[in-house]
Amino acid sequence: MRSYSSRRPGIAQNLLTSLLLIVYALPVLLVHPGTQSLIGTDEGYYAQMAREMLESGHWLGSTFLGGPWFEKPPLNQWLIASSFHLFGISEGSARLPSILAAVCCVVLTYLIGAQLQVGRRATVAGLILPTMYLWMLYGRQAVQDLILTAFELFGICCLLFATDPKRKPWAIFWGISIGLGLLTKSTMILLSVTSVLPWLLVKNGEHKLLKNPWLYFGVGLGFGLFGIWYLAATQVYGQTVFDQLFGLLLKLGKQAFHDVGPFYYLWNIPGNTFPWVIFALGGAWVCWKERRSEHFLLVSYPLVLFGLLQLFSTKEAYYAIQLCPFIALLAGIAIDAMLVREARRTGPALAWASFLLGSLGLLLLTASVLLFLFPSWVMGISEYLPLAATLGVGWILLFLAFRNRRLFQPWQALWIICLVGAPWVTLILAGWTTELGNNSPEIKAFNQQQLPALVGGKPVYIAYENNGERVSEFIAQAFYTPHPATPALNAELIIKNVPKAYWWLSPETQEALKKANFTYRSLSAPVKGWVLGVGE
Repeated sequence: MRSYSSRRPGIAQNLLTSLLLIVYALPVLLVHPGTQSLIGTDEGYYAQMAREMLESGHWLGSTFLGGPWFEKPPLNQWLIASSFHLFGISEGSARLPSILAAVCCVVLTYLIGAQLQVGRRATVAGLILPTMYLWMLYGRQAVQDLILTAFELFGICCLLFATDPKRKPWAIFWGISIGLGLLTKSTMILLSVTSVLPWLLVKNGEHKLLKNPWLYFGVGLGFGLFGIWYLAATQVYGQTVFDQLFGLLLKLGKQAFHDVGPFYYLWNIPGNTFPWVIFALGGAWVCWKERRSEHFLLVSYPLVLFGLLQLFSTKEAYYAIQLCPFIALLAGIAIDAMLVREARRTGPALAWASFLLGSLGLLLLTASVLLFLFPSWVMGISEYLPLAATLGVGWILLFLAFRNRRLFQPWQALWIICLVGAPWVTLILAGWTTELGNNSPEIKAFNQQQLPALVGGKPVYIAYENNGERVSEFIAQAFYTPHPATPALNAELIIKNVPKAYWWLSPETQEALKKANFTYRSLSAPVKGWVLGVGE
């Protein structure tokens, strides 16, 4: 059996491939038609807290409209606030940390594969990840999930580097990545740590990491980083830090905030990662058949992580982002194995994959043409027809490349280009032609274009009645209002405390003020139901 270190490609090869993957991934994340606005939950939340952090100079803890907020540690807000400081307050600056993390995930996925696999498998995995809708969607939002995943992958990559006896100190960075993960999304990083443990324990005879003192020193540093921040924050904010930070964790484990049933991930993950999750299942089968030692981590990690996510009563689509790199790695194994077997003429798997994807492509293209000719059949779908047609044409070309493989010497490369190129172009087109990333256009437009003239630079309170259906609009109002006043209000607080001020009033607040016979003057027409009011 070869050692881990004997399979590692050279630095020059890794650097060149990484640079090419960065160039390949960036268009999926950056292309948009020019008009962007944040969605209230969750990116508007983090962006507003980062703005308050920057404006107040209080970086130890986050606040939202002046109220302390410790449901998550502040690393994401630190990164966004730093981006605001360097590039100004904008959607692009808010999303920059997540975009960079998403690109890092692509490179780290390749590097992990390069340590564990041979040939093109790692490169194919790096090509696959940017074509996953789940990765693309959250990579373009100012949220924590890609940042957390990048830290997890960085830690795993460093563990693999440390299996080389000459690189033992690299193990320290796994522990540091744990600390950074704790500062990003609290104990969510421990799911990754738990998922690595089977490989650390079972394969210790090969990699000997558990005998590496740098590993334990790094873990101590990582928890120390989190501990220093936690103690400092507790000194300033008291019991609030513990109550919000760990109280939320207990609630997420016991109470279903997003009650979608026990089978949510069984359809949501395939839907968000199609067709790669199907290839990944094939890759897991290849790993089982080959029984190669280096495949243990690629199978055990996502299996344990999926089981842990399944145990949580609260299930969210973005939790599964942590699985996407390993879905890509396993899919890369399956694709390489099919190409090798086809070249040796030892199996029909590639023929079946080409036929099924080609058939799906033909179905998508046919449906696009029919719905273009008869748009009344399905209302509101017209903007998505070019996307379906693009994906369909790409996979039809894939089938044709396979059918005519004897006419093209590099047919395998052409087949891979069609396989990943079709969803890659489709996602870029989606970013360019749809409203993806433009989530609060009405609120942004009014606050930037009309509000300043109406209030003359004075602060504006944001008032709503804790209505869950309005929370996203409430947060968007807070971020896009040039000078939001603190704290957040409701109808009762307006009447008692600030009867003469400027407010953004939600529809429910307007109704409550009307019932209380409270008089005010409306300064605007409704903006998604919200009215700008002033006390008389």
